[in-house]
Amino acid sequence: MPRRLREHSGTGIYHVMLRGINRQDIFECPDDYLLFLRILEHLVYRHDEGGAVLPPLCTIYAYCLMNNHVHLLIREREENISEIMKRVGVSYVRYYNGKYERKGPLFEDRFRSEAVNSIEYFMTLLRYIHQNPVKSGLVREVRDYQWSSWSEYEGQSAHPVICNTCSVLKRLDAENVYEWVTMPVNDDYILDVDSKTNSVITDDELKSYIVGTTGLLTSQDISALPKLERNKILKDLCNYGASVRQIARVTGVAYGVVYRLDKKS
Repeated sequence: MPRRLREHSGTGIYHVMLRGINRQDIFECPDDYLLFLRILEHLVYRHDEGGAVLPPLCTIYAYCLMNNHVHLLIREREENISEIMKRVGVSYVRYYNGKYERKGPLFEDRFRSEAVNSIEYFMTLLRYIHQNPVKSGLVREVRDYQWSSWSEYEGQSAHPVICNTCSVLKRLDAENVYEWVTMPVNDDYILDVDSKTNSVITDDELKSYIVGTTGLLTSQDISALPKLERNKILKDLCNYGASVRQIARVTGVAYGVVYRLDKKS
C-alpha cells in the first residue's frame, strides 16, 4: 500500500509521535528520559559559540515520554518538522547506541505526524497527550507521571523547562486547569501508537473488505464468532493496514483485544 504524504500544517503546529522500532523500549532508566529532554531543550534554547542567543528551531507546547514512544505538540520555526525530528532522532540514537553498546536503528523509519490547524484540536491534543500515561495504566492521575510536560503547566517541574505554557494558560482559568486537563477526550481520530500513517483505508472500504473476504453479512458479525476464528480475521485486518481504533470501531470488538492481536501480527 502506498505511503501517504505528510500533511502540511497551515499553522506550523504538529502532533508528532516517535516510536521504537518493533515497539521496543527506547528509555531504560531515568537518565535516558533526561537526556531526551535535554535534546528537546537545545532545540528551544540555543546559543552560538560566543554565548549569543540564537532563535529557537521550534516551539514545544507539550510532550509525553512513554517507555517505547514519544508524543510532542510542536511548532516549526527556524526548521521544518522533518529537520527537527531528524535532529532529535540522530542525537538520541547516537547516545542510546553508545550507552547500550548496540548498532542499528532505534526508531521506526518514519516519524508520525498530523497537522494541527485549529485551536480546538490543539487544546484536545494537549489533554490527550497528558492523559496518555493514565490511559496506559501507568499512573492514576495526570500529575503523577514524571515524564510529561504537565508539571510545567503546574509550575512544579523538576526537569528542564522547555514548553511554552503561557500561550495555553492564558486561555484557561488557572484555578480549574487541572480539572480541564482531566476532562474525557474523544480520541478516535487522534494519531496514536497504533495508528498506521500509510493507511488510506476508509471505514466503508474496511467494511467492504470484511464482508468480501469473510462471507459475513456485516462487519459487526465478527464480534459474535468463536474466539479463534474472530482473532484470525482481526489479525488479517491489522495486516491489511487498518488501525487498531478503526478495526475496533468498525467491528465492535474491544480496543484492547485488537491491540493485543496487532502487537502479535
